[in-house]
Amino acid sequence: MQPATRKKLIIPVVGISLMTVVSAVAGLNMALPSLARATGATQTQLTWIVDAYTVVFAALLFLAGAIGDKYGRKTILNVGLVIYGVVASFGLFATDPQHLIIIRILMGIGAAAIMPSTLSVITTSFDGAERGKAIGIWVGIAGGGAIVGLFGTALLLEWYSWSSFFALNVVLASIGLIGSLAVLQNSRDESTSGLDWLGGVFTTIGVGAIVYGFIEAPENGWSSPVTVSALAIGSLAIVAFVLWELRQEHPLLDPRL
Repeated sequence: MQPATRKKLIIPVVGISLMTVVSAVAGLNMALPSLARATGATQTQLTWIVDAYTVVFAALLFLAGAIGDKYGRKTILNVGLVIYGVVASFGLFATDPQHLIIIRILMGIGAAAIMPSTLSVITTSFDGAERGKAIGIWVGIAGGGAIVGLFGTALLLEWYSWSSFFALNVVLASIGLIGSLAVLQNSRDESTSGLDWLGGVFTTIGVGAIVYGFIEAPENGWSSPVTVSALAIGSLAIVAFVLWELRQEHPLLDPRL
């Protein structure tokens, strides 16, 4: 493939990969009433079918991005797309709410690998004004992906069962993976420093616990032990992350920024 042609195809490939992640949130909300009737899920189960994805995605987002920068952006993007597509295919046949929660957790892992890699691919593939335009398109796709999820799921629900929502995830992940394999070139941070795994653990615990606390607060109350404990653990982990990073020669993220 000619370099000029390859460069023109980067944004469509990255856009479809990003749309895979974003459309899953809006699409599930559209399918939720049908899902509840078909599976008999309780309100708590429905909440976690939706939010398990968000908690895992948010918790792993920062660490997954750093792993991609260190070991290969295309590699981690492809791994995320494979996880996402394969797990979503199991969702087509799921009938138990607990299985759906597990599926959404695993999809959140895939999403965390996909989203930061798409932005990293753009920032390393374009320079100057081209990079600014490409990032602007990336932001637009992030917003437009929700619309694709809504309308795509609505059309599927007109003719098929609620589980057909997962078919949209499988198709988008498959197209993104094929495009990535054919178009994208692998790149990584050439620094010889190792990855700050402990800093990654701190951010995973901190962000995950805080997001969990905010999700649980409306259900259990802001003063409930679950909410207070989650927010306290998350806050302590973020403080520990900042203190740890200030001492590192090659921090995962320099807090001074």
